[in-house]
Formats: sequence, C-alpha cells, structure tokens
Amino acid sequence: MMFNRFNVDERSKQTATHTAYFFLHITQLLLAGVIFYRLYILGQPDGELRDFQLVLGLSIFGYMGTQLYLGGILPILNVKGALLVYGILVTMVAGGSLLAYGVPPLSDWSTTWLPAFLGPAILVGLYALLAWLGKRRLERQITE
Repeated sequence: MMFNRFNVDERSKQTATHTAYFFLHITQLLLAGVIFYRLYILGQPDGELRDFQLVLGLSIFGYMGTQLYLGGILPILNVKGALLVYGILVTMVAGGSLLAYGVPPLSDWSTTWLPAFLGPAILVGLYALLAWLGKRRLERQITE
C-alpha cells in the first residue's frame, strides 16, 4: 500500500492516541474559557454564543458517550457514587446561581429550581446508562 510504508508498533499508536486526546481536551477547555470570557467579561448576549455552546456540548458529551459505550473504561457509578456526583453537581449549579443572582421567588420554580435539580439528574442518569451499556457490550465481546 502506498500510504502504509511504515510499520507502526502499538506503543506509537497508543502515544499518538493519548496525545490526540490531550489536545482534544485542551481545545475543549480553551473553547469553554472563550465562551465564559465573552459571556461574563465582555458581556455578550447568550444568543450570540449559542453555536459555540452547542459545538462544545456536542464535543464533550459525544466524547464521553463514545468512551462510555465503545470503550467501557469509565467507571460505573453505584447508587452512593451517583448520589454523591448528583449532590456535587446540584450544589455547583444551584450554589453558583444563588451566589450570582440571589434566592429566586418560588413562583419561578420551573425556570430556576427545576433545571438546577433535573439537569444534573439527567446527566448522571445518562452517564450511568451509557456506562452500563458499555460494560455489557464489552462483556458480550469477551464471552464470544
């Protein structure tokens, strides 16, 4: 073959893969930094950055979902771990919102409290589902 003139060993492939993952994560962090800078330092409206936010979300969640399902390498959460992660996420989201905006009126629960409690629950639930499906997929592959 014309394009495969070099024999590449597994260490070289693994080094290249890990380096690519590293740069993927660095670019995700930089993109998140740019979004936060433009939102909170420059004061740009949220609507002007929606495309960047969607690309970043797709990149992060697509990477994690692929690793969970195809790789099966991320840990499966037990009930205690899932509740701990959920509590940390709720504290970060609700606590950050409370510090930034103060206590919202209860009449606005559907736009203030519901997303702060439901969003992390959906994230932890999807993580747990994909991790379980990935583990099951790997176990089936091993037994075949």
